[in-house]
Amino acid sequence: MKFAWCCAALLAAGPALADVPEVPGGDLFGFTDATDTGDPGDKGLSFEWTGLFGKREGFYRAQALKTEFGVTPAENLFTAFSFFAARHNISGVPDFDNINRIAFDGLSTEIMYRFLTRSAGQPVAAAFSIEPRWARVDGAAGTRVESYSAEAKLFVDWVIVPDRFYGAFNANFAPSRQREKLPDAPWVNSSGTNLSTSFAWQLSPQVFIGGEVRLLAAFEGAWLNHLVGHAVYAGPHMLINITDKAALNLAWTPQVAGRGSAVPDADLDLENFERHQFRAKLSLAF
Repeated sequence: MKFAWCCAALLAAGPALADVPEVPGGDLFGFTDATDTGDPGDKGLSFEWTGLFGKREGFYRAQALKTEFGVTPAENLFTAFSFFAARHNISGVPDFDNINRIAFDGLSTEIMYRFLTRSAGQPVAAAFSIEPRWARVDGAAGTRVESYSAEAKLFVDWVIVPDRFYGAFNANFAPSRQREKLPDAPWVNSSGTNLSTSFAWQLSPQVFIGGEVRLLAAFEGAWLNHLVGHAVYAGPHMLINITDKAALNLAWTPQVAGRGSAVPDADLDLENFERHQFRAKLSLAF
């Protein structure tokens, strides 16, 4: 969505912005987000599928579909409303129920503000967003829950080689409060962090490829009280500019390192995280 908006803005601006370096698209970096907010009045729709696969034992597949409608009401300000569906197929995984179902999984809204913009002599941009979310399904276990969270996100991106090579960095923090849909079930507080960096190379105006590294951590308590596990993911991504109003982003990051408190001697944390994470996102501007 934001990729198409950015392309349209650059074409409309013409020679006036010829000396200003640009990162061409909000979906350029795989799981890592860029700072693009679009132009005032822009609207768009996106469909983001995320697939999480593989545990230490048993069969594990968790999939989520996020459908987002976004609007840019003012310069450097982006707002969005989203709803979610979840699909879990789990059998033989220790500490997880055997589940095979699709369910509606709640709503979220997001406000993003770009507080540092690029200029001819300054190729770095930065933005901040907050996304409160209500969920009905445990994202990992697939059980029925009542969950409330708010993810704070910092986005930074920069032009390394104009019209050719780009970089980005994200830092996310998400406290949450959740309880199972059972009588007298207690509320449980948890939190997570996500640090990622990504690079993208422009093969043509239609195709960008690159790679990213992500560090995910899970904590007991809403304010990073006790670390229970962390995982490092690394893998490739690709963006295909289908038209000037449609873009497809594909990303895959397998877990390459990790450590969890449940199995401290293991090389990967497959109790709190998955062996593979995939994402496909189709963005449409109108």
